[in-house]
Amino acid sequence: MKEQMKRIKFIEVDSEYLKKEVYKLRYDVYVNEFGFEKQGDHPAGLEMDIYDPHSVELAAIEQINAERQKIIGTIRLILHSEHGFPIENAVPIGFTGKKPSVDKIAEISRLAISKEYRRRQGDGLYGAKSFRKVSEDGGLADCGRIQSEKVKIQPYLILGLFKEMYQVSKKMGITHWYMITEKKLWYALKRFNLIFSQIGEPINYHGLRIPYLGVVAEIEQHLREKHVDLYKDFLVGLDKQYWPAEAC
Repeated sequence: MKEQMKRIKFIEVDSEYLKKEVYKLRYDVYVNEFGFEKQGDHPAGLEMDIYDPHSVELAAIEQINAERQKIIGTIRLILHSEHGFPIENAVPIGFTGKKPSVDKIAEISRLAISKEYRRRQGDGLYGAKSFRKVSEDGGLADCGRIQSEKVKIQPYLILGLFKEMYQVSKKMGITHWYMITEKKLWYALKRFNLIFSQIGEPINYHGLRIPYLGVVAEIEQHLREKHVDLYKDFLVGLDKQYWPAEAC
């Protein structure tokens, strides 16, 4: 497992080729596996929508061998555009605290993990049941002492994607994250002290989905107080000019 983890890196996707690979993974998960999107709406086998041109795509990539690598997980940050944010178009929402300018907000969207790296299909889109079983004692590099390797790799991928998303957000000046998702993912993130607050009523869209808000500064503080190892992990590789003042 440790050797496999060494082969995985988390990146901001900056090439058209890799973006297509991201859209292919999303197609496999959202169209073929779960049927959340219609095949006819994505005839090229690439799951895309109007928000992609205004999004930052992030990915987990495994280096299979010297010649081959593959995208095994992805998440995106939707930035404000003429289309607004999906969450605001889907459901009436409130806001925790003073609402910042729209350029300080991004929406977390299209989290997808290849089914090969989820524990079992019954765990759902994110493998959240497996994610929740991991011990709270571990950080990103060691997510708990448990028997199943797939249980262990699952949170490693999600936490790695969230770490990359956090670092990109810090560099872009993003201070607030929208997210509309299943309750079980909220529980899974809470397990690692990544705290989001509910800001609206649940809606039925491919199952029950709940709107949440994450305040980056509050998440940093909570991690620093409750999960210092993960907090330190999130700062590794981030230029110190973007660190929270308390960490400098």
